[in-house]
Amino acid sequence: MQVAKANPFVSPSLLEAVQTDVDTQSPMTREQGPEDRSRASWQNLIDHKLIEWGRDPGQFDDEGVEAPTRETIRLAIVWAQALRDAGFAPPDNVVPDPNGGIVFERREKEVSEVFHIWDDGSVDSCYFRGTRLVERRTL
Repeated sequence: MQVAKANPFVSPSLLEAVQTDVDTQSPMTREQGPEDRSRASWQNLIDHKLIEWGRDPGQFDDEGVEAPTRETIRLAIVWAQALRDAGFAPPDNVVPDPNGGIVFERREKEVSEVFHIWDDGSVDSCYFRGTRLVERRTL
């Protein structure tokens, strides 16, 4: 049997294992609560939709809509981060409008909230009950 030569950079093997009272039953990751899932959904929207729109504006060519400009996308990211940090629920849909804007929409039963980021940089908030507009504000 060949024995390896001692090396000053390798520690010697343990002759006896050290016994510990380690917890082997608890999960390795912590469970995510509703706030964590909401933040993760917002971040996913920012990372995988809005940033991708900025990287490849040509993806809207076949859809017959004007692609949002990088400035409009940047503004949408700023709004998404602000809404995320304020604790707003993430939107169900984020879509470009036909004129280069971006629309965030969240629905719950017959109520829907819409944040519309227009191509000129203005932002509207709309609240609908069914198809009836209940409130509209320019932010």
